[in-house]
Amino acid sequence: MSRILRSASLPIIALLTTACGPGADNSGSDALRWQAAIDTIADTVVVRTVAGQMWESDRQLVSEVSIGVLEGDEKYQFGRLRAIAVDLNGNMYAFDSHVPVLRVYGPDGAWLRDIGREGEGPGEYKQPDAGLAMLRDGRVALRDPGNGRITLYKPDGAYDGFYRIAGSFNTSSPLTADTTGTLLTPTVVNLGESVFEWKSGLARYFLDGSVDTLMVPDLGYEEAQVSAEREGSMSINGVPFAPEQVTAYSPKGYFLVGISEDYAFDLLRPEGVLRIQKAYEPVAVYPGEADAEREATTDNFKQNYPGWKWNGPPIPDVKPAYDGFYPAEDGRIWVHVPAPSERYMDAEDQKAEEERLGRAVNPYRAPVLFDVFEPTGEYLGQVSTPEGFSLRPKPIFRGDNVWATVRDEYDVQRLHRFRMEAITTD
Repeated sequence: MSRILRSASLPIIALLTTACGPGADNSGSDALRWQAAIDTIADTVVVRTVAGQMWESDRQLVSEVSIGVLEGDEKYQFGRLRAIAVDLNGNMYAFDSHVPVLRVYGPDGAWLRDIGREGEGPGEYKQPDAGLAMLRDGRVALRDPGNGRITLYKPDGAYDGFYRIAGSFNTSSPLTADTTGTLLTPTVVNLGESVFEWKSGLARYFLDGSVDTLMVPDLGYEEAQVSAEREGSMSINGVPFAPEQVTAYSPKGYFLVGISEDYAFDLLRPEGVLRIQKAYEPVAVYPGEADAEREATTDNFKQNYPGWKWNGPPIPDVKPAYDGFYPAEDGRIWVHVPAPSERYMDAEDQKAEEERLGRAVNPYRAPVLFDVFEPTGEYLGQVSTPEGFSLRPKPIFRGDNVWATVRDEYDVQRLHRFRMEAITTD
């Protein structure tokens, strides 16, 4: 059964209205700006946005607090932030791999304390990666592949035990804490097999210390790839801008999964699947941008595989429908969507950078944009970010606030707390 959401469908309007969270505008005719086709297929509810949005206007991120300096107090200097987390009181945790140190800042950005130190003893860390998460009871978890463990700290920074993990599996993927306090970290379930046959999973650590493994959903999509192989070594890269399977795990306790060749993805909820779809206009890949990506990919492979030549399909003419999911702690879904790229280096600067790095670079980049949905499928609107906004380390999304890192014009990395503000036109 398929219906277009208008002002007439009372049962559906009631469902969608009660599902709207903070920030949605449901007053008067504003709520009617969003129109969606609703389908039910077996146990799957399909909500397809066909027009409009719930917010009266799109949003932008405006900085409220900024931490980071070029020179001055070392407690506010960042070398390379690998992971960030935020507790329920708004205190910010930042792991800097260059020191290395786990630092804590108050909601106003003032340094509070450092947690742990480098080493192999209890509460010490050897080589943490991008895994940092807050448990509901206020404890902080730091993933440390160098010591083969996830270390737990009390709110005051005191050591509080650990979970054992497979060592040396360093990853930029996040460590997730769900609403029950369970911790989930990426793993390869068949590590001994060829990298071409690897299967992804999430090791799930319960509060009682037990552990199991969740298999990441595999939709069987054959992604466009380039690869290289020699004795004892192999590498695989996705073709730039090619569609792929995109997967994330929600703190609410379920997977989100989709194929980015079209704007559609599923929330694999225990009570039934919700499929979110949206009409969209594909974003073109500039010919010069495609050439630069191909050259940069080739140079990267040649560093380890001399004489390597492109062995995959061509780079697409359009970007995928989306690039990633960022399920928030409040259940909202932030979808990273492509935007038109801009050339940020002229030919002279590009040449200088390539000489410095010894490889080709892409002189194009695109601003970071998000589409935001309620977990019941309503499309709220789009959020734009400031120049230099980074998706690594993984941002934290909570209500109308976002915590993320930004690199300024001097390449200084700063940690910001942003709030969403409506974009107004005079």
